[in-house]
Amino acid sequence: MSLSLSNVYVSLSGKRILENISLDIAAGKIIGLIGPNGAGKSTLIRVLAGLQHVDAGQMTINNHPIKNIPQLELAKKITYLPQTAQCHWPMTVERVVMLGRHPHEDIHRTDNVDMRAVEAAIKDADIAHLIGRPVNELSGGERARVMLARALATQSDILLADEPIVSLDPRHQIEVMALLKLLAAQGKTIIVVLHELHLAMRYCDELIMLNDKQVVSKGVPSVVLTKENLHQVYGVDAIFGEHNGKKWVLPWLDNKKGEA
Repeated sequence: MSLSLSNVYVSLSGKRILENISLDIAAGKIIGLIGPNGAGKSTLIRVLAGLQHVDAGQMTINNHPIKNIPQLELAKKITYLPQTAQCHWPMTVERVVMLGRHPHEDIHRTDNVDMRAVEAAIKDADIAHLIGRPVNELSGGERARVMLARALATQSDILLADEPIVSLDPRHQIEVMALLKLLAAQGKTIIVVLHELHLAMRYCDELIMLNDKQVVSKGVPSVVLTKENLHQVYGVDAIFGEHNGKKWVLPWLDNKKGEA
């Protein structure tokens, strides 16, 4: 399922956040949204989710304007995983994951479909050992994986995730990115906000780099994550290498501020 933005402008509290954004995002890929703090990444992903009003421009899904798609139908097509998703009630892990099936509620269908979706999401997010525990008693990383499982349980064609790995340990960061890569290979459209440039380089099919309200670079990781772009956008140098045929990048600040 493809997404398209055409000449999108967004302002918040009278301040321009995004300016003249045009994108075509094909299905079957994992797309990384990168850029420094305040570049507009979270706003852009909310626009893609249909949750953010735009001043001008249009968004389409499979060439259909998003404004013409009923909310319930849109909820089946797009799953949005916000930054630091919270649960303030002492709900058990499995009940939280089951919330991902809400858009599919159907009185004419048995619960077997829902349960299979929930079980698969729990397995993929590696949270089976957390079953029965209240979500509000979990660590930040554990809770992040429960919220990811809730998003996976929806089984939508489009998954939009805002920094889904920021609170995870290195192993689970890698496992989540590998899972998102697999879902994209199965035909889903995956768009993920990332600060972890080494994982963006390794797992994303394409990157969209934002800075100062605009898209400054887009394409395959090797085209976007260049020494010049990283210096211009992030103000850092970069060290590049390769391991087992995979390229990697390490941001580096070679001055007194960057010393340990």
